[in-house]
Amino acid sequence: MVQWWSKPVIVETRKTGARLVISNAERATEYLLDEWPTLEAGQAYQSAKKVLLDAHEEKIDAEKAREAFIAALKEGDIYIFDE
Repeated sequence: MVQWWSKPVIVETRKTGARLVISNAERATEYLLDEWPTLEAGQAYQSAKKVLLDAHEEKIDAEKAREAFIAALKEGDIYIFDE
């Protein structure tokens, strides 16, 4: 089941100026695992990975997964549009 967020997270992609709209925990997980633009994988990244996978299995609220994803983006210095 898709865990939709109340508000999407819009991030800059590897292509400067291009934006990606992420609206749910499943898409955030794909981005985290397959499209992460930095080599950094710090504590917030590791935490977000676990929280997003838990949200996918409906073990955790989707909004908590969104918060964890945003924390990982900030840690990785990935630009967020209109947080």
